[in-house]
Amino acid sequence: MTAGVRARTQDSGFVLPSTLMLLLLLVTMGAAAALYTSLEFRSTNHLQTGNQALFAAEAGALRALNAMNQSGVTHFANDIVARWSTLLAPNPQALAGYPQFTFSAAVQAAPTNPADRGWITATGWAPYNAKRTVRIGVRRGPIGRGTGAVYLAADSVSPSFSGNAFEIDGNNHDPYGNLVAGTVAPGIATRNDNVTGAVKNALNTQQKDNVRGAEFSLDPLNPSVVTTGGPDWSDINRIINKILTDPRVVNNNTSRINGNVTFGTLQNPQITRLTASDVTIHANGNASGAGILIVDGSLTINGNLNFVGWVIVRGSTVISGPSSDNETAVLGNASLMGSLWTTHMVIRVGGSAIIDFCESCLNLIVPPSGGGYMPKAMMVTSWQEVL
Repeated sequence: MTAGVRARTQDSGFVLPSTLMLLLLLVTMGAAAALYTSLEFRSTNHLQTGNQALFAAEAGALRALNAMNQSGVTHFANDIVARWSTLLAPNPQALAGYPQFTFSAAVQAAPTNPADRGWITATGWAPYNAKRTVRIGVRRGPIGRGTGAVYLAADSVSPSFSGNAFEIDGNNHDPYGNLVAGTVAPGIATRNDNVTGAVKNALNTQQKDNVRGAEFSLDPLNPSVVTTGGPDWSDINRIINKILTDPRVVNNNTSRINGNVTFGTLQNPQITRLTASDVTIHANGNASGAGILIVDGSLTINGNLNFVGWVIVRGSTVISGPSSDNETAVLGNASLMGSLWTTHMVIRVGGSAIIDFCESCLNLIVPPSGGGYMPKAMMVTSWQEVL
């Protein structure tokens, strides 16, 4: 009897260590599962926030690209790198609507071609100290924002059109008026939708198909008047001031043009500045030129004007009609191959008016320092993540 009790007592002694070992094993497995779950959660979070940081960096690069292209680029090092603290501010900054995601962007000009090429380096941050960096290569493109046969560099206009003997065409032409392959620009480019609507509403049904180019259609009838954004007049005046530092500028202070006058040729284009407050090309006047024409005041054309290149009128532009201060009026015949930039557009056809976009015509004169006088958009040439 005593021996049997002793045996059972010894058998029960073996149960306790086994139970403890089982409990220890279960606790260890539970802790391992919890640790694994925690690590997996953290890994998932870091992957997610890492991707969010990458998205923030890419958003920063796009924000930087948009900042430099708002007014266009004539010389990357001078226009962008030297002014970067004012073009992108604050820097760094948070994504709109997502304060937990931030980015910063820096720019650098290419040492071998600082006028045309460079880089954007953008860094993005997200929660859990996630950080990613991308480097974008950029170069000046073939065309900039606001470029069209006509660019209205104003935030509001009151345009009017009368007659039907005019053509404003954003399809690419050569200097002789022939259609060529290449960029299709707007007939009339504007800074905002209000200006676009005002111009379209001023055109009657017979006139709308005179304005062709990007987004033009016959059915339904839609004139090529497109909101592109682009430089305002403070930007344009900065560009003009840069042009006027060119030693090749020819100032002309005449107010009456009779007979024949030449403002450069295709073989020898020139930068011409008409400085008089009111310049009139009389009925017996024939003016021609090539290059860049800057008009400080009003311009009345009773005779003929044929110009190849870029025309900038500081005031409003009236084609075919009596002029007032700071206007351009064409009573005779005008032909422009290139682009006309102005703050206002009124067309009253007396003779005929042809304004055809010509991309090559805008590059007839290159600044001594490189780059170009016509502001152009920066285009992406490469993309890489910096580890």
